[in-house]
Amino acid sequence: MFTHLPSLNNIKTFAVAAHYLSFKDAARVLNVTPTAVSHQIKSLESQLRVQLFERKTRAVQLTLQGQALAKVCIDSLNMLDNAFIEFTEQKNDLLISCCNSFAALWLAPNMAAINRAFPNQTVTICASDQLIDLNKEKHIDIALRYGKAVPNSNETHLITEKIGLYASPNYRVPDHGKPVLFLTHWQDETGLENIPWQAHIDESHYDLRYFEQEHFVLQAAVAGQGLALLSDVLAESAVRQGWLSKSSAMEEFSGYGYWLRQTTYRKSSAIFHQFTIWLASALQNIKANKDKDIR
Repeated sequence: MFTHLPSLNNIKTFAVAAHYLSFKDAARVLNVTPTAVSHQIKSLESQLRVQLFERKTRAVQLTLQGQALAKVCIDSLNMLDNAFIEFTEQKNDLLISCCNSFAALWLAPNMAAINRAFPNQTVTICASDQLIDLNKEKHIDIALRYGKAVPNSNETHLITEKIGLYASPNYRVPDHGKPVLFLTHWQDETGLENIPWQAHIDESHYDLRYFEQEHFVLQAAVAGQGLALLSDVLAESAVRQGWLSKSSAMEEFSGYGYWLRQTTYRKSSAIFHQFTIWLASALQNIKANKDKDIR
């Protein structure tokens, strides 16, 4: 049983390094040395007989095989983490399910504001790109769904994103050659089709690079490696910090929407109503701040 499964410690280390695209940051999170992270990933690569990262002087980048494995590992570890949460959940916990990119790029940067708004509540993020069934995943209190508009009386619409070009203030378009453009592209479109960005961008003007996860796209742009096609929702924190700025080279266009669904098992709790109002207001502030900048 599990005869082909590598060391779970190596898998966890790889997943964290893939998330941050940094051995140094992974070491900090895991409380080990960067050398230990490097050794564990080399051990995993040796066992799999594939290269998972392209190692550069000051950065690492996932190979195609690395991207595919990262998605599987991160999703699987999140599912395992969620299973343990179910056994250790406190009654005053508020468990929120959402996709990995929204968890990494919006919820996590706003946790301080969430904790200030709900000081007596323990808010836990359960991130996964798999669709959550609240009838089966009874430990989840709130599920945030991302996708096309589907009429559903059980869901509250929060915001529809706008897609635009973003870049680091330090990024300079090369004098010769095409600028690099990072895009999110899902290999599996059975659950949700990729946003049809081709109608808004002339592909011939850019050197296109693809990632499976939008937080990889954002991190590449923050690192000054090129332009990035991003959702205004997910780019909001990086823009607020001054790490990214919106480019005027392309008119933004509508992407998908975010909806909130509450569990039926604790639906009468006032905390759900309060959190829904807070989240809707916080997301709508993105549009309000953008309108203010335009004026």
